[in-house]
Amino acid sequence: MAKRDYYEVLGVSRSANQDEIKAAYRELARKYHPDINKDEEAQGKFVEIQEAYDVLSDAEKKQMYDRFGHVGEAGSARPGPRGGGGVHVDFDVDDLGSMFDSFFGGRNAGPFGRQQAGGQRRQQQPKAPDTRHTIEIDFVTAITGGKRQIDIKRGTKNESVEVTIPAGIVHGKKLRVRGVGNADPNRPSQKSDLILTINIASHPLFRRGDAAQGEKQADVYLDLPITFAESALGAKIDVPTPTGTATITIPAGSKCGSQLRLKGQGCKTTPPGDLYVELRVVPPPADAISEQDRAVLQNLGDQTNIRTGGGWPKPPVG
Repeated sequence: MAKRDYYEVLGVSRSANQDEIKAAYRELARKYHPDINKDEEAQGKFVEIQEAYDVLSDAEKKQMYDRFGHVGEAGSARPGPRGGGGVHVDFDVDDLGSMFDSFFGGRNAGPFGRQQAGGQRRQQQPKAPDTRHTIEIDFVTAITGGKRQIDIKRGTKNESVEVTIPAGIVHGKKLRVRGVGNADPNRPSQKSDLILTINIASHPLFRRGDAAQGEKQADVYLDLPITFAESALGAKIDVPTPTGTATITIPAGSKCGSQLRLKGQGCKTTPPGDLYVELRVVPPPADAISEQDRAVLQNLGDQTNIRTGGGWPKPPVG
């Protein structure tokens, strides 16, 4: 079967610039990569997309292709990943560029390095290693997102770099910041990337939703201690949120463990998460209960129908 036009494969015009070609490629790669798309046809489409990008993203190959079509690029395009025993790389979909470097050893490399004139090949020069750094951010920054200035060591110098923390980031997540690492000795005008591992400090009041418990990680949870009186009679209480303070209404007769939802007050993702306030009824200290209080509580207890119905032992008569 004849190959499709590479511009048609990427869905761009023949006058598209490199930014447009790259943007189209990244969007299609996210859609059809076999680690994301399990459809049987996805791998074939992914290989076709990769081959088209390999040619159109390389100025020399693109020029040959524009002049001579597939005949001009024959023999120069590198093979895409194959099924069966092919290489498998786990990756972050926000970092497809790095993934393909690990698959193929660089954009312009063939399977054994870049081809030179006369049919000879030379080994692809290794890239400078990425700079790796770990930072700890506070819980609220992880929820709302923000910018952080961090100091990293480049060669013998310490330099400050501003990084953007996306809202809703999870503990242990790795961020790639391109072009702010060490200088590449083989490419003087380029620098390696910074791989930033994010640790999130715990919060004295809030916690993130736990996927293992069926909760959404974009949601935030807050345990709210309330008194017997607030539980029985209801109350209005000011509670903290990740971005400020909100007033909630405790309905009369609220039970311990009941949850009140503050919509949109969780992670500032798209869509935003919610804040769940879970009620914890706290009894008064035993030594604070007078005989009069005890009589009132006992009377209220006697009027509260609990442990009734089948299965419960019957109370003694008389």
